[in-house]
Amino acid sequence: MADRPHGRVEPARARPAPAFRARGCIARGGPFRRPRGGGRRRAGRLRRVTVRALALATLVLSTTGCARRAPGPLVPVPAHELPPLLDDLDLTSLETAIERTVPVWERAGDVGSVAAARALLETLAREPDPRARRTAIGRLFRPVRVREPLLVTAYYEPELAARLRPDASFRHPIYGRPPDLVDVEPGALDAGCRCSMLAGRLQGGRLVPYPSRAEIEGGALAGRGLELAWTDDPLGLFLLHVQGSGRLRLADGRLVGVRYAGTNGRAYRSLAQALVARGLAPAGRATLPAIRRYLAAHPAEQEALLAENERYTFFRLAGGEPVGSLGIALTPGRSIAADARLVPPGTVAYLRTPSFTRFVVSQDSGAAIVGARADVFLGAGPEAEERAGQTSERGTLYLLRVTGEPRTPTRE
Repeated sequence: MADRPHGRVEPARARPAPAFRARGCIARGGPFRRPRGGGRRRAGRLRRVTVRALALATLVLSTTGCARRAPGPLVPVPAHELPPLLDDLDLTSLETAIERTVPVWERAGDVGSVAAARALLETLAREPDPRARRTAIGRLFRPVRVREPLLVTAYYEPELAARLRPDASFRHPIYGRPPDLVDVEPGALDAGCRCSMLAGRLQGGRLVPYPSRAEIEGGALAGRGLELAWTDDPLGLFLLHVQGSGRLRLADGRLVGVRYAGTNGRAYRSLAQALVARGLAPAGRATLPAIRRYLAAHPAEQEALLAENERYTFFRLAGGEPVGSLGIALTPGRSIAADARLVPPGTVAYLRTPSFTRFVVSQDSGAAIVGARADVFLGAGPEAEERAGQTSERGTLYLLRVTGEPRTPTRE
């Protein structure tokens, strides 16, 4: 509570009332103690004046507040305080990421973002000098920085051996979306609700939880014709669920894309969290390569560890490149997944870590991407998987806000 006086009223010929305490308590011997002398008239006057004092103090407390307002999650950054804005990737990849986002901005009527992003590309191509870049970008945007230390991770598009018919080895199903799976957006029912998307199934007119990972892998969906394909790699299938999209490599060498089609809505728990919670890996060192090594050495523990993540992802067959939550193709190295409550979808930003510095575009989201977090998309294949599994560091994210009224992009 701020150390400011709240004022007090002193009755005539009465002992001064003590200042009110921050917690709203009255000190002993204060204005509610019984008067030691005088008639009822004097006591009545004292009580009336004390009530007025209480009312005044209550009004002051309610209007001034007892605590300072918590700082916001974003901090304005003057152009001269920006980092050098060097970029370790080619400009063509940034142009690709921006041009893929243009239809999203246009659907939202956000012509300012279209013009500013294209002007950014021209500036980067024209101005190699860091000081000139900062000045130009300061005129185009209102930079803000994520206040909290940012956790930077990476993700990729996994490739999984699969068959269109099951056999003794390829017996783990890749499921399509069940028709009885229901998604509920709480905000559509109550504009004041900030709850995340819910999923379940209807039973007796009520939404009930959908079967968990363990229940589904135990056969809860068997015999319903939902299988898209089968794989021989349960860990690879688990990672496909986490990434949300991937490619199936069939026996004849063909590659078939699978894309996210929903989840069972259950709680998400990563393999790293499960290993650390069991004391099987130190915090901060449970990388994907380390997890693979542990499970290879302890195959009997794999099923139980995977089952700790109750969330189960469903897919649809699709061609083309990986697509993010905005419904547009992702660009390796340039697309990031972020919390939409902190980083509006479609935002152009500058990401700086000890390992890399580059401009990025927020084009995706994820259940585990919450708060001060940025997940960088690295592409497809084993090399991307290895790099993604080793990426975990602190960084800073500068959002390049366009001057004017922000608009919310929508999925195509």
